[in-house]
Amino acid sequence: MPHFRTKARAVDLLGKGQIADLPTAITELWKNGYDAYGDNLEAHLYFSEYKNVKDPFFVISDDGKGMSEKDILEKWIVLGTDSKVRRQLPEKGPKTLWKKPRLPTGEKGIGRLSVAYLGSQMIMLTKKIGHPLQALFFDWRILDNYNLFVEDIDLPLKPINSTDNFDSIFSSLIADFKDNIPSENSDDFYKWEEHTEMIQELNDGIKAIDIPSFFENEIVSPLIDIENAHGTKFVILNPIDQLELLKNFDKSEDEEKDTVDFIFSCLSGLSNVFKTKREDTPFDTKFFIYDDEIPNEVISTRDFFDTEDFGNCDHVIQGKFNENGLFDGKVKIYNQSIEHQFRANRPPGGTPYGPFELKFGYVEGVKSKSSLNNEQYRSIRDKLDLYGGLYIYRDGFRVLPYGRSDYDFLKLEERRSKSAGYYYFSYRNMFGYIEISRETNSSLRDKAGREGFINNKAYQEFKSDLQAFFYDLARKYFGTDAEEDFRETQKEEIEQEKLEHEREKKERKEFAKKLTQLPKDLNTVENKLSDLNRQLQKKLEQATVVYDEIEQILRKIEECKIEAGNLAPPEPVRFEPTDHQRKKLYEYEKYYKEFNQSILNKTEDIVSLAQERLKERELIEEFERKVSQYEDSLKESIEQYKSKFSETFDKLKKEIDNQKREELKQFKEDYSSLTPVKPNSAIITKNLQLIENFFKERREEAKKKIEPLVDHIDKLTLGVNEDILVGYYKLQYQQLKERWEETQELAQLGIAVEIIDHQFNATYARLSNIISNLDGSLKEDEDSQRLYDNLRSLFSHLEDNYKLLTPLYRTTGRVRKDISGEEIKNYIKSFYRKELEEKNIQITSSKDFDKATYFTYESILKPVFINIVNNAIYWLRSSEERKIHFDYIDGKMLIMNSGEPIEDIYVRDGDIFKLFFTRKPKGRGIGLYLAKTTLNSVGFNIEASNDPKFNKLDGACFIIEKQEK
Repeated sequence: MPHFRTKARAVDLLGKGQIADLPTAITELWKNGYDAYGDNLEAHLYFSEYKNVKDPFFVISDDGKGMSEKDILEKWIVLGTDSKVRRQLPEKGPKTLWKKPRLPTGEKGIGRLSVAYLGSQMIMLTKKIGHPLQALFFDWRILDNYNLFVEDIDLPLKPINSTDNFDSIFSSLIADFKDNIPSENSDDFYKWEEHTEMIQELNDGIKAIDIPSFFENEIVSPLIDIENAHGTKFVILNPIDQLELLKNFDKSEDEEKDTVDFIFSCLSGLSNVFKTKREDTPFDTKFFIYDDEIPNEVISTRDFFDTEDFGNCDHVIQGKFNENGLFDGKVKIYNQSIEHQFRANRPPGGTPYGPFELKFGYVEGVKSKSSLNNEQYRSIRDKLDLYGGLYIYRDGFRVLPYGRSDYDFLKLEERRSKSAGYYYFSYRNMFGYIEISRETNSSLRDKAGREGFINNKAYQEFKSDLQAFFYDLARKYFGTDAEEDFRETQKEEIEQEKLEHEREKKERKEFAKKLTQLPKDLNTVENKLSDLNRQLQKKLEQATVVYDEIEQILRKIEECKIEAGNLAPPEPVRFEPTDHQRKKLYEYEKYYKEFNQSILNKTEDIVSLAQERLKERELIEEFERKVSQYEDSLKESIEQYKSKFSETFDKLKKEIDNQKREELKQFKEDYSSLTPVKPNSAIITKNLQLIENFFKERREEAKKKIEPLVDHIDKLTLGVNEDILVGYYKLQYQQLKERWEETQELAQLGIAVEIIDHQFNATYARLSNIISNLDGSLKEDEDSQRLYDNLRSLFSHLEDNYKLLTPLYRTTGRVRKDISGEEIKNYIKSFYRKELEEKNIQITSSKDFDKATYFTYESILKPVFINIVNNAIYWLRSSEERKIHFDYIDGKMLIMNSGEPIEDIYVRDGDIFKLFFTRKPKGRGIGLYLAKTTLNSVGFNIEASNDPKFNKLDGACFIIEKQEK
């Protein structure tokens, strides 16, 4: 009896031929190590710069259970083993290395063959507890001989009990492998006659093998201990070029750098570190490159995402899809968190893909729209550029290629390119995960080539529902015309916060500068005042007092006192000073207080003494000069405020001028009542003090009214950016242009239909005649008759469809006629006969509707019904009971269905009739707009209603009625 036989090259096809790229090959072997309860999954790439390495070689290792000789013979070399597919988890014990049982990641039994992708020659070293280390050598190039069958090739396998005999054992393995290559005199040489070059290549490859001296101690020795050692190492000799490219991983440029970044990004995040901190994951991955005496670890040292990165996002979406496809979770938009539910428009009941968890963070693509500061934004963008994407994890292990920057499986960028404001989400601006399991998502199965999931019904609906989910998020919260304005509202708040932050930053800087400068300025005033006090004291001690000299000193003293008053300790308003600033402020306040208590008091005593020495006539002159001096000083102070204010806001100069006149007027009124009527030393001395107090009051009043305003205006930043405005109007123009182009396309389509209508009628008539004439011209045989019957049947089907379309043509329907409800119902049933039967949708009507008639154009009214019923068929997908009902109440034609209702806000504002508004993920938003427009043009109107009086099926309900003139 014949049996299937397998060519040797099939092993190559199942191994190297099924692997998409280098990261996938490495990941497959690491997954096998994880399934073997390994915790440390490692890769070691050796170059000639390390010790005595002659040729590069590569090692993939794990510290899992390893294999005995029996395991290798009965499992590893047996393709398609089913132990993982059975999903029978062992109990915690020796089989699990006393670890918690793990759900296996593999299912096809061929992942082990991915080692062939990494290089032509392999040494497998594997050790199971209680069993000796096993060594296997193989050169995968032998599989290129398409004349060989699997049973023609022997795999050399030897135990190793000590590193001392490794060289001899390896030589024995080489010799055993060479036995697969016959000599020219051998009986089996006929299988190699076409592959003599391969024989030379295999022999040359074996001769070129050079095992470095450290190999035994560093690679073999850790696996020798029979009782304790365990694990597996694949040593790849003559590795592929991509591995050698990694030698310059930190110096590569341009295309090489892109390749290196791609490889390491694919090997990063193999465990779900989005959900669990790295130190808590069940396994660890490391990649060592030995291009120096000290190796470089290039995966864990890279700054991949972690759980804390979700706190550095503008928006975060998190929740779960249950077995029926209902998402329940939260949407965080900037600082506001919202409960969110979503269910795709799908039939009721369980989904083919099963429940899963989802969480992703999103960062605005433009810094000006982000809530993050410069440092946060730069940090997260660097990660997004390298690792951004939506990852999929099954039982905690990453499923490739999901998450790669070039694998936008939901086509978010493609959709966004059509309308960024409408679809919003960019794959390049997000990171996060979808978590599934083999137990609950068994229909999401890997392709044999590890290039994603098999494109079955489960995966198609999985993608479709996720696309609808992202579209729904954009429509509700993020798009240009979002239903909720959380994003836009908070954007204004965030911009204000940024502006306040900048203001605070500027004020802090000015505050710090003041704290440094004020003590210096006050010290200068103190020195000047002390010097003036000494000069005045000296003058007063002279026998002859010269008034002009006294007056000059007193004027300078007053100038110093005014200057000191302007050096009062600052009070921060918008911010809390740092501890260092508070300390400096406290020290200055103390200094300023001491200055007032010592220097100023001492000055007052000396000035009083000087004033007592002045004659009454001189006191009057001193009073007048004092008034003039204070008036000048007051003018000068206000002019300073005016000048500062002018620099920032000229429009308020007039108000300051008015304030100046008011203050001067008030000051004049104050001092005019104090002007001495007759010389009196006591009164004049008293009035001098009073006028000084009046001056201080007026100065403080002016300062209180004007200085805060001036400082505030000085710190204001105009919130209007002309570049942003221009960009906004450009965007609006582009959107209008796109909509106009779409409208033109729609119009051109209609024109094209009109143009070809006449030609179609003529062609249709000729074809009908030809088919009729054929009946009498056919050969009388079974084949000819069968072909004719098929042709006649297809034409009849075309004829039926053409008759349904005839009322829609403008050229055939531009005559008004009475159209009954019953005619419309029958027409709709005929038009959608197939869809109604397939989807089990029932169309009913009331007697009033059947009897009602409308006198209008058939080519306008019937397409409206077609459009509304077409929408109803779509929204009835998720309904248990699928009904479409026509009714007639108070002169109104009603079209209602039992599907998803229209939200009140869309009904109230009439949004559903606006051009390009749509609730369908792939809708264009044209149908209802055209329905309303065309009906209006012939004196009818259409509206939607949720009024229970009309909407009896609690779904969507449309009302058509004649417009009142």
